[in-house]
Amino acid sequence: MIKGILIDDEAPARRELRFLLEQISEVEIIAEFADGEEALEKIPKLLPDVLFIDIQLPNMSGLELAHWLIQQGLKASMVFATAHDEYALQAFEVNAIDYILKPFNPERVQHTMTRIKQQLHDREAWANKVIKAIEGMETQRKYRKIPAFNNGKVVLVDQQEILYAISEGRHASLVTAEETWPTSLTLQEIEERLDPKQFLRTHRSYLVNIDRIREIIPWFNGTYKLVLNLPHQSLEIPVSRTFVRLLRKEFNF
Repeated sequence: MIKGILIDDEAPARRELRFLLEQISEVEIIAEFADGEEALEKIPKLLPDVLFIDIQLPNMSGLELAHWLIQQGLKASMVFATAHDEYALQAFEVNAIDYILKPFNPERVQHTMTRIKQQLHDREAWANKVIKAIEGMETQRKYRKIPAFNNGKVVLVDQQEILYAISEGRHASLVTAEETWPTSLTLQEIEERLDPKQFLRTHRSYLVNIDRIREIIPWFNGTYKLVLNLPHQSLEIPVSRTFVRLLRKEFNF
């Protein structure tokens, strides 16, 4: 039996797709989610064979959700649902990722399931194709939120709330005014996800939110310290000699 999960914030769309899939033998829908955050938290524990993901979710894109699920080790087949966006459809086709258009066509859904059955024997290759497609489509697009962890749950931290990111061993943490959030990402991976117009690398262990910098203080041997703008405390971040040129260029001094 092929275990499927539906992720779409529109209940009518989920009902329609569930009905069509349940007409196909060997398919069982084991869960539905209307929210990307809940899906990100619960799907890895359900071990589905296939995900049907709406591209337009309210708190993250379907592409972001797919990317983060794969980073957690999920190797399910992924089918994206969309009502338009011909460019995305072309990218999916080139990268052997299937898609279904809204309103759903029964024959197209059947065709999709046939392709999935053929792909299930090689989930690693399927997941790699998803990653390739997502990275190709997201080259110029940065993630709005970064996944972190808190008490076993995945928490999505908004970029605007991040004061700085710090490397701690193999992984990095995000620091906000209220909390420090550990992640499973390296500092380099976090830097690639953040908006380069808003975040500046100042040290091999630090990324800083430019909007939070209040003062730049000369230190020793041509280095600097950054004082961040916080309501009730003073926080200093080092700028190593390696990254001084980037700092000077950013603020033109």
